[in-house]
Amino acid sequence: MPAQLHVLRAWRRAAAVVALVALLGLAAWVLLRPEPAIAFAERDWVVLADVDNASGEAVFDDSLQRALLMSLEQSRYVNVLSSSKVSESRDLLRVPTGRVLDRELASDVAAREGARMVLAPSIRQSAGHYLVSVDLLDPASRAVVRRYRAKADASTDVMAAVDDVVGQLRAGLGESVASVQQSVPLPQASTANLQALKSFALAEHALGRRRFSESAKLYEAAIDADPDFAMAHIGLAKLLVRLEQRAEAQPHLARALSVNQRLPHRERLYLKAWSNELSPDSWPLDDWRVLADVYPDSFAGLSNTSWYLLTDNRFDDAEPYARAAAVPQDPMRSYPIAHLGWIQLGTNRYDEALRSFELSEQLTGRPVSDPRADVLIAMRRYKEAQDLLAQLSKPRDELQAMMNVRVRVLLAADQDDCTGMGEALASEPTPTESADFRVHAELMRAVVDTACQQGSAETLAGIATQLRPLLAAGNHPSLPDRALRLLSLVYLAQRQGDHALADRLLAEYGPLLLKQKNPMIGKWRTVVQAMQKVGQGAPAQGVALLKPLMDGTEPVQARVALREAYRQLGDVGEFHKQNEWLFANRGRAIAEIANTQLMQALNVHDTVSDATLR
Repeated sequence: MPAQLHVLRAWRRAAAVVALVALLGLAAWVLLRPEPAIAFAERDWVVLADVDNASGEAVFDDSLQRALLMSLEQSRYVNVLSSSKVSESRDLLRVPTGRVLDRELASDVAAREGARMVLAPSIRQSAGHYLVSVDLLDPASRAVVRRYRAKADASTDVMAAVDDVVGQLRAGLGESVASVQQSVPLPQASTANLQALKSFALAEHALGRRRFSESAKLYEAAIDADPDFAMAHIGLAKLLVRLEQRAEAQPHLARALSVNQRLPHRERLYLKAWSNELSPDSWPLDDWRVLADVYPDSFAGLSNTSWYLLTDNRFDDAEPYARAAAVPQDPMRSYPIAHLGWIQLGTNRYDEALRSFELSEQLTGRPVSDPRADVLIAMRRYKEAQDLLAQLSKPRDELQAMMNVRVRVLLAADQDDCTGMGEALASEPTPTESADFRVHAELMRAVVDTACQQGSAETLAGIATQLRPLLAAGNHPSLPDRALRLLSLVYLAQRQGDHALADRLLAEYGPLLLKQKNPMIGKWRTVVQAMQKVGQGAPAQGVALLKPLMDGTEPVQARVALREAYRQLGDVGEFHKQNEWLFANRGRAIAEIANTQLMQALNVHDTVSDATLR
């Protein structure tokens, strides 16, 4: 055979092999090629439409929506527009309240808010199983871009199907496979019990509206349905803390901690912060800040970081965190918006504070307390403040009742009206459910006595008697609050001239106070130690103790104590410097929130009294 023919045949065999390989490669690429990329960037927003429940089972109405949210919240790539922002957009679009957020309306909301995609979920029964699907819609064209589906053989498998669908969705939007695979399976991260999930969803909604009793019952219903539902235990624990029932919150936190490994990483950080909240020497600022920094879209981390910075009088540090949480995407943004109000009040930005408090109250319905009154008092618009207080609803619990008394006392104190302060104290019944609140109410009375120069050694001794058994509970989660109340009692005793009681309490509880991590406890301990020196006729030692505190975060009463020390020293220049600071920080005197704003009335009293060197 000619050599050329051998070469030709060899070439044709090689060409055939190449063609076959190419054909197989093409077939593999067709089968395995990735879906065309969607114009979706990391942290873009989506609108989640209401579930189209064609299954005939009402239990899926709220539970499936919540399951989708919980699964999506594990993503650091996709952001879901909050229900509060959707509601605002609906109002602007003049949509009837009863209309469901179907795919058409969700597309309108997405177009208005600049969200990139609409997620339209549905569930239906087909051939003996459940079919869970999510359609991905382009809000501009309303066209279905992609559809993701998963089957569940029984209702108990629906949560796993939701996880499957959301995993497909996240990958389809461009999130890395590794990131999706790191997520904890939904039934493990939350619950496989649909009724528990529905109750939890309703509890969170009620909490956002500050309907605390309703929220507590719904959390309890979720726990009854699934005793190991960690997020429901955490939800009830945080609500009980809000209601100052910290001891009652501890068993729920312990149950959540026992199933800690079931939770996604973000929820584990969240649980760690709450665990610190309930420790007897708590100061959880760093835990909340870690959550906020690691997960910048964690509104709980941002909001609680702002709160603790605000508690420590670090107004400038608190503001960026509060602003980051006070966005429409946060379903509980009424809280960080209120934090902004206190920050603005504390920095004498009264008009801004009024707007923030007004918005916060609008988001929660008719108020049972209204901090706009605090701002109006700071602005000396007393008639408007009085009218506002007259419009308040009946308090829902003892804490709200106590806060209403607080602001009424403040209104009278700023007008140097001792009769009005006494009437304010009597405007609500004395707390009966909480021993801590009873002590606080008595301390408010002692504050009024101090401001009106009507000191009562009997009242102070009675408060000390009530405090002793509370302070003896060394592992109680309310111990930091009780330590602050103890320091307040010591300070009020010093102001009323009962130095013997003050000295005894300081000596007895000095070791307990030293163990506390709350920086405000440390600052107040220094204040009362300085006042002790002043009372002993050693004002220079008092000044030496107080001067290092003056970094802008000191309690207002530290300035009052420093002024008194300079009075005793006869230092006219320094005495007037403290007067000037007190006059210039009127908003701060009212906005200081530590110890449930106990010292407000005395703060405003001291900004206008004792202004001369005798």
